[in-house]
Parts: sequence; structure tokens; C-alpha cells
Amino acid sequence: MYRNDIDALKGLAIIAVVLFHLGVLKSGYLGVDVFFVINGFLVIPSVMKNIYNTHFSYINFLQKKTVRFLPLVALASLVSLTLGWKLMLPDYLEGLAQSVIASGVMSENVLSAITTKNYWDVSNEFKPLMHLWYLGILFEFYLFFPVILVGAKKLASIIKKDSHKVMIITVTSICIISFILYLLPLDSTGNKFYYLHYRLFELCLGGIVGLIVQKKCMNEITSRYLQTCSVLCVIALLMCSLFSGSNVWSIPVIGRTELPNNGLPISSTLALVLTVFFSCFVVACTKEGCIILRSKLFGWFGKMSFSIFIWHQVIIAFYRYSISYEMNAFSYVMLLVLSILIAILSYNFIEKKIIAKKNTFLVWTCLMIAIMMPSVYLYLHAGVVRDVPELNVVKGNEHRGMFSEYCDRVYLYNEDFPDNGKKNVLVVNISFGRDFANVLLESSYKDSINLSYAYLWRYPEAIERAKNADYIFSFTSKEDVPAQVWENLKGSAKVYGIGTKNYGYCNGACYAKRNDPSFYEMSNKIIPGYIQLNEEWKSSWEGNYIDLLGPALYPDGTVRIFTPDHKFIAQDCKHFTEAGAKWYASIINWEEIFDK
Repeated sequence: MYRNDIDALKGLAIIAVVLFHLGVLKSGYLGVDVFFVINGFLVIPSVMKNIYNTHFSYINFLQKKTVRFLPLVALASLVSLTLGWKLMLPDYLEGLAQSVIASGVMSENVLSAITTKNYWDVSNEFKPLMHLWYLGILFEFYLFFPVILVGAKKLASIIKKDSHKVMIITVTSICIISFILYLLPLDSTGNKFYYLHYRLFELCLGGIVGLIVQKKCMNEITSRYLQTCSVLCVIALLMCSLFSGSNVWSIPVIGRTELPNNGLPISSTLALVLTVFFSCFVVACTKEGCIILRSKLFGWFGKMSFSIFIWHQVIIAFYRYSISYEMNAFSYVMLLVLSILIAILSYNFIEKKIIAKKNTFLVWTCLMIAIMMPSVYLYLHAGVVRDVPELNVVKGNEHRGMFSEYCDRVYLYNEDFPDNGKKNVLVVNISFGRDFANVLLESSYKDSINLSYAYLWRYPEAIERAKNADYIFSFTSKEDVPAQVWENLKGSAKVYGIGTKNYGYCNGACYAKRNDPSFYEMSNKIIPGYIQLNEEWKSSWEGNYIDLLGPALYPDGTVRIFTPDHKFIAQDCKHFTEAGAKWYASIINWEEIFDK
């Protein structure tokens, strides 16, 4: 039976998600959790009923769900790939190609967990298909959950128990196990965000509520008041970042140890659990008593929620990448209107026209494969589609992994010092330390030192190598260098801090103007927090500090993009290109470090 209140709830959720991706509502990402509950509510009881009555066809079920997702995913991938081919630098285009491939097989969530690892990373804002992680989780749910329920029914026949009860016990058990796994501190926040087994409790809770509703409906008075209160609570949670004192994006600065709370006045875990809890109450009430959920406007948005979901991030990401990261009231309105207009066309001329038939499935599957083929080419060719002299890239000479090769060569130096009479130099801490090691290898001192690199101080080899080091360079504040290092230093050893660095949000808007006469004079706005952190560390190190940010800053507070010979300092605005490392090697006063 059609329920306008569920469509209206979907409308509220999709509005929150769009506002989140615009950067207006930091708690808006909780709208996805509302969708998980709704999906479980609609899917699990239906699948259980069909399995119980032996009317369930696994192939037809998957075919229907695939046809629901695939057409818009294919079209969004095609549009993104076309725009990316024209606008993107190789590194971003290679990442987009990966996303097209992953989205084509409904596994963007797995790709995000492996690569970005953090949903709130600034780099995600330039990825047109990153939001399809949600479809990845849903499809995996559709893929595996019916199999589990079929297995539960067969188990019931073996132990001679009622199959419906056994399936209910199975769903409840999975829900409890998933919820416990989500709460336990056994995995990273990124993995908990992107992997199905941590999200199953949201879907299962929705399904359990659906099963309860099938058996017994609440009376009208209880339903009316409970649904109204629950909807108000869901809305309050979706908007809770507005009550945190500031809704300004808290962008993680590389080098700071504290973790952001994502702008919410309560913990992210509690916000998610409460959103799921109150969403369950909303869908449980079958008597539409809440005036908010009787809204035709929210219901209209809910009907188009899938089209809005698919297209809004594509539009926002390319705007941020190729036009401007900074937004004003006009850009917010323009992007919202454009997203809605495209969603209207998508919903009326694609979604509503598609019928879940075998031929439809085959046609869209073939189209998706056809779109994935050039993506595989782009991935294997490092996203290179043209000469990029600013990166020393020549089309035809590219190969897979060409950009990471230079940065990652430092990992070969993760070894103990040899006994050859040269100065022992230890560089420690994450990729920013690795970048400085590359600068050292570009300096005139590269042949007179033994370079050793350790990824983190907490690794035992880092502490051991520090005992034999003549020079230590650490990407930390002075206070964060472990006490064991200071206690076991050689008498003549010197310890220096490596400064943090940042060259803006993205070079896309600059690259889009590559034919402009002033192209090489362009600069970027630095991400807030980096200048402050640089000054804090500089002060803590009291002179023994390698300031990497200062030489790149202009008097107006912006940061340079290019070296003096017109090469990108950092393709991704974080890590040095070879030209960037060579430029820093040429301006650092090595004699003051090694010869004084």
C-alpha cells in the first residue's frame, strides 16, 4: 500500500543530504541513515513473505533492484566521465575512472573504504560519484540478505521449526550483532561508515518494524502523536549541527592530532543511533497523523529522491572542481535549482519509463560495461588524456602508477642505517615526512647521507633508528616527539621539525583556465588552520624548524600553485610533485642544517 508519509520522510532526508553536500548542513549526512531504515522497512518483510510462501525468485529480485539503480548510475557515470575528460587533471580523472568502475559493479563503498577512508575528507567534495557508496551498501544487502533468509528457512525445515519464526530470529540476531560491531571500538570510523556489516542494524531495524506493522497496527491516537514527535526528533537530528554553536566546516588539518566532531553538538555515533531509532517510529505509524508528512511538497521531493540523490553530487562536485570552491547565496540557489531541474527530467523521462524486464536489464548492463571500458583505459593510463607540461606529462609516455612512483620511492628507504661513515638522517611521520625525504633526495647532500624513513614514531624501528641518527626530521610539534627519542639521542645529534603544508583545496579551477594568459600567476586560498598550525610548530621548535609553508605564501595570504619554472608544486594540493620537491630543495638552506 502506498504511503505518502514515507515519501515525505524521504523528501526530508534527501533535502538534508543535498544541503550536507553543499556544505550548508553538516549533520545532513544523517539523511542517509533515514533511507537505510526505509529500505529495510520496505524490503525485508516483502522478501521474507515471498520466501515463506515459496514465491521468491532470487534472480528476478536482483534483476529488479539492478534495473532500479543501474540506468541513472550509468548516465551519471557517462556525464561525469565526459566532463572529467575535458576538465580534470590526471590524478583526479584517474580517481573518477576508478569510481565509474566501482559504481558499475555497485561497490563504491569498498573503493572509498580502501582509498579515501574518511567520508569528511575535503578531497571527497571534488568526486562526482563518491556518494554512490550508499548504493554499494544497499546492493550488497540485496545480494546477500535473501541468501541468508533462504538459508534460515532451510535450517528451519531441518530442525522442524516454523520457518517464519526462524527467519525473524535470524534478522533480529543479525541486527544485534551488527549493532554491537558498530559500537565496539574494533575498527576505524571509515570502515564503520562504508562496510555493510556495520550498517546492517539500520536496515534490519527497519525490517523488524515492518514485520511488526504487518501483524498489528497502532491505534490512530497513538500513531498521530508518536509520529509527530518522532518526525520532529528526526528533523532536529538532521539539523542538529545548526545548534553546535557554529556550522562552519571544521576541515581536518594534516598534522593536528585532535579529531573533529563533524560539527555536531553530540557524538556522531549517538546522532546516528537516535536518527535510526526515531525513523523507525516514524515508519511504524501507519495512520498519517503528522501534518509535516502530509506535505505534498515533501512527498514530491520524496518521489524524486533517487534522481535528486544521483545528480546533485555530480553537479556540486564539478562546480567546486572547475569553477570555485567558495560558494555564496547565488551559487547555493543555482546549484539547488539545477539539481532539482535535472532530477525532474531524470525522474519523468528515465525512472518512470523503466520497466524491470530482462531486456531492460541486458540493455543497461551493456551500456554500463561500455562506459566502464574507457574508464579501465583511463585507470591503466593514469588518467592522462593530453599533454600536461605543468606536470611534465607527455601523452603516449604515461603508465599506471606514474604519479605515485616518485612519492613512494621513499618507502625503499625504510631500513636501518648502514655503517659507511656517512651522516645518518632519519625522517619520520606520514606522507608529509615522506615528501621531505624526497626533498632531501633532490638536494646536493643526497650522496653524503644515509637516509632512513619511518612512517610513524609508534613503530619500534623508528625509536631504534633514532638512537643511531645524526639528524632527525619529524613531522610533528616538538612536544609530540616521544620521550624515548630525547632520552637516547647521540650527543651530537640534531632534531628538526618538518612544517605542515597546503596549496589550496584543489587545482581544478586553476586548470580550467589553462588557456588564460595569467594562468601561471594564479594562486589558491589556503585551507584554514594550516598557517596557524605552522606558526605554532615554528614556535615550539625554537629555530630548528623547516618552514615549508612560508616560502609558498604570497603577501595577500594566498598560496602559490606553480614553481618559478611553471610546474605544479603539488598535483593534489598536499604532496609534492618532482618539480615541487626540486624547488624546495633549491631554496632550503642545507648548509645551515648540516654544516653549522
